[in-house]
Order: sequence, then structure tokens, then C-alpha cells
Amino acid sequence: MLLGRPVETTFTSSIAMTRASNMAGLYLSEKGQLARVIQRIVRNSSTAEDLVHDSFVTLIGKEPDASIRDQVAYLTRIAQNLALDHRRREARMSSLEEAAIFDLADASPSPETVVADRDALVQTLKILAAMPERTQRAFQMHRLGEMTLAQIAVELSISTAHAGRLVMDGYRRIRDGLRAAGVE
Repeated sequence: MLLGRPVETTFTSSIAMTRASNMAGLYLSEKGQLARVIQRIVRNSSTAEDLVHDSFVTLIGKEPDASIRDQVAYLTRIAQNLALDHRRREARMSSLEEAAIFDLADASPSPETVVADRDALVQTLKILAAMPERTQRAFQMHRLGEMTLAQIAVELSISTAHAGRLVMDGYRRIRDGLRAAGVE
């Protein structure tokens, strides 16, 4: 017993405090360099700051591992992977959003275009109604509610990555359904 507490508890809390202190020091010393590395990949300082934070959260969430010899290199790799994943996700989202099938409005549509657009809208609503409920809600929150993936994740109590997959699934279902219906 040490000060009324078992020695084992004192030792465990001492290790936790040392690890927390090491992480705080690592954060202070490396956050600027990580932000620069990530910003070169994502080209957005706000996103880079978020990903620096996510990198540290990921590192802290890992069990201490003796095989990690260089924590700075390991942390840098985590940050680069998160940045590359973010860039890929953004590229997929923008390519789907820019797809021609969603450009239904025309400044001066012909009567044929009006009929075709109405048909596309009816088909889109049918496809939307046939989607699984979570996919439908995520898609509507993103496309109609203009919510971010993070906001959708909070609303649906899921991860941001899962929210992204649901939204992407909604876009794919609409694209494929319109193609199957002969609407281009």
C-alpha cells in the first residue's frame, strides 16, 4: 500500500500520466510539421488542422506498442494516410456531384427537355423511395439538407466514413436506376 492505495494502482496511473505527458509533448512538437505535410496533400488549412487532430486521436486510441520504434514517423504515416483517404473521398464525392445526370435544369429548356426532366425527376423520386431508410436519410441530408458528412454522422449516430459510404451509395443507386430506366 502506498498512501492508502495499492501499489499496482499507483503504478498503472503513473504509466498513464507518463504516456499522456509524452503525447502532449509530441503534439506540441509535431503539430506544425504534420499540418504542413497534410496541407500539401489536401490543399486546405482548415482540413489539415482537423486531420492533425484526427491523427493524434488515432495514435492515442492505439494500445502502446513496443514495436513502434519511432513515434514521430508512425504519427506522420497516420497523418499521411488520413490525408490521402480524405483526398480520395473528396474526389469521389465531387465526381458524382458533377455528374451530368444531376444537371437537370436548363436556362431555356425545350418542351422535350421539360418532359425528359420531369420523367427523370419522377424516376429519381421512385429510386429514392426504394432506397434503404438510412441510405435515403443520409442522401437527403447531404443533397437536400446540405449537411456535411460529419453532421450526418452525428445525426445518424454513425461514423463519418459510414455516412460517406451511405451518401455515395445513394448517388450510385440513383445513377444506376436512371441508367436502367433509360434516362441519361
